[in-house]
Amino acid sequence: MNFWNFVLRCLVIGIIAFAVGILVSFLFFLIIHGKADVAWGVMFRYAAVLGVMLPLAERIKIGKE
Repeated sequence: MNFWNFVLRCLVIGIIAFAVGILVSFLFFLIIHGKADVAWGVMFRYAAVLGVMLPLAERIKIGKE
């Protein structure tokens, strides 16, 4: 896996994590608090962490085999 494939995987996983996180956050606030709100900052941080850590863990796992 070269560098650009790694970056592309980070972006794709980050975007998916961000979209799912927004949906979950929206539904949580709607059901629990009764208002349509989204925790944008928290979801951005989760997406950034997952977007980097999942491809990195996969790359490390492949390297050890």
